[in-house]
Amino acid sequence: MGEVITLKEVADLLKVHERTVYRLAAKGEIPAFKVASNWRFRLEDIDCWIEEQKSLKNR
Repeated sequence: MGEVITLKEVADLLKVHERTVYRLAAKGEIPAFKVASNWRFRLEDIDCWIEEQKSLKNR
C-alpha cells in the first residue's frame, strides 16, 4: 500500500500552509482520502502528483 502521511506532513513536504493542502484535497486537486474526518495521503501518490505538476508547468 505504501506510506500514508498526514495533511501536516504534506504541507511540510510541499512547504505550504496546511490550509492550502486542505483546500486542494477538498477540491480533489491533490490525491487524498479521508479516515473518519481526517485527510490522509499516500506518499507515492503525492510524489506522482508533484511530477505531474512539474510537467504541466513545462507545457
